[in-house]
Amino acid sequence: MSPAITHIQKQLWSLLFPENGGGGGGATIKSRKIATSIAITLFGLYFAYEKISKPPKQLRHIPQGGFFKYLYNFMTMRPYDEIVEKITGPLGAKTDHGLYIVFDVYGWTVHVTRPEAAKKLLLKADLFPKIDMNVKRRNTLFGKFAMGPNIIFLIGKHWKDQRSVLNPAFRRSMPVHLFGDLTQKLFFELDKQLDTSVEFHEIMVRWTLDAIGIAGFNFDFNSVAEPTNEWVTRYERIMSANTDPLFMLFPSFETKWLFLFPKRRQAHQELDIFLEKMEEIISKKRKVLANDTTIAEKKTSEKDLLTLMLEASQEGNGKLTDEELQSNLCAFFLAGHDTTANALSYAVYNLATNPKVQQKAREEANRVLGDKPVDVLPTMDQLQEMPYIYRVIKETMRRNVTATGVIAREAQEDTELAGVYIPKGTRVTVDIMEIHRNNKVWKDPEIFNPERFAPGGEAEKVAKMGMSFLPFSNGQRQCIGMNFSLAEQRVFLPMFLRKYEVSLPEDSIHKDKPVVTGVGILTPVDFKINLKKLY
Repeated sequence: MSPAITHIQKQLWSLLFPENGGGGGGATIKSRKIATSIAITLFGLYFAYEKISKPPKQLRHIPQGGFFKYLYNFMTMRPYDEIVEKITGPLGAKTDHGLYIVFDVYGWTVHVTRPEAAKKLLLKADLFPKIDMNVKRRNTLFGKFAMGPNIIFLIGKHWKDQRSVLNPAFRRSMPVHLFGDLTQKLFFELDKQLDTSVEFHEIMVRWTLDAIGIAGFNFDFNSVAEPTNEWVTRYERIMSANTDPLFMLFPSFETKWLFLFPKRRQAHQELDIFLEKMEEIISKKRKVLANDTTIAEKKTSEKDLLTLMLEASQEGNGKLTDEELQSNLCAFFLAGHDTTANALSYAVYNLATNPKVQQKAREEANRVLGDKPVDVLPTMDQLQEMPYIYRVIKETMRRNVTATGVIAREAQEDTELAGVYIPKGTRVTVDIMEIHRNNKVWKDPEIFNPERFAPGGEAEKVAKMGMSFLPFSNGQRQCIGMNFSLAEQRVFLPMFLRKYEVSLPEDSIHKDKPVVTGVGILTPVDFKINLKKLY
């Protein structure tokens, strides 16, 4: 038996049976067994504490965040910008290289906060491939929903094979007319609420859910008109459960001890129903495509993503299974739903708090779409004629990040980042917020200034430093929902600006800055706006 366990055992005997002098002959065999079991348990806990609460020895040359301090703030879902301001920001600012290490959902992980290091990490995919998250999380709620055989989480040859089939489908999914139709539908609902402050983020979540459901696999959640219907409610429960920090940090609670968490079991049941519905839709779509030759003749812009994936599968080198199709549709939700709803909410916040920017953007929309008091649905060509609104979108995504980082990479050999030794097996991620708000990269990063992205502006200059603008990551593993999300934003904002003038209520909690919550994806809290109808 280990000397450490024997020592703990003797101490326990002294506490439990003081009359026996710390384990003398009077102690019973039963009591000795109890003390031994407790000693082994305590030693195991101590060993786990020593192993988990301190970073690996080979990484202790990098500034580290306190284990319990960071963990507490993460578990209590403290606003991420406050965590950056008070904990991780000072760590990254300590050195010129800007690296720091904290214990997060990947374990002890090195965080990158400088553009040059981010560039190396994201472009050298062979040296820093994505970690395989499926091993520990396959049977978690998040794992079942998002971490199957899809283009986000696959690695190695399977990912490369799937990318060659799916990338064309994702790039071609650009239903601009659909976004315009849904925006008109949203206006009908907004007009009912002009006498009161509008909970705008909630409405954006509903609007983007309808957009991704119809564009993804021709399923109308009808969330804008019926926000409490069965499928909307089910989806919201699943997504809410997916962001529970307890199960994100400790997946074994879910994979081994699920019976202890009845609410979590219920969320799994809801997910099973949702996935069964997707299986049904995929099966029907296959049959329709096999029997209806007119579908192939439709414009690409009129086809949902599932149709495009099936067509790409037939045209490409490999046929996608139903499991792969379903998994990639779930990945599409993950990449393009909440993130876009949040980005649009932040864009409207920035317009509301910067009236001159709002007016300039409105004038551009009216110049391109006309100033008649009617809704006008922009075409793809017209979107290209509104560069200032596009700058508003980009500056919003710089200043108000929706995703705080990228899925961790793992060093395949001993290497370096920004001159710092990174041993083989180290997990590394990019902290997007800290790059976007780094005053060593951007001038006055807290100020909202769309002109940063004008031709010859600051954005072009800082791009020479490396990867300084990463709302969708970069490199081979760039977000698959990027073009789709940008098209949604570029259609919605000019239509919205022509229809309404927007401001914050006097009692808004967001007067000074957006108040946010979330783990990984940042969501504005209680975001209400006032609308003045212009026609």
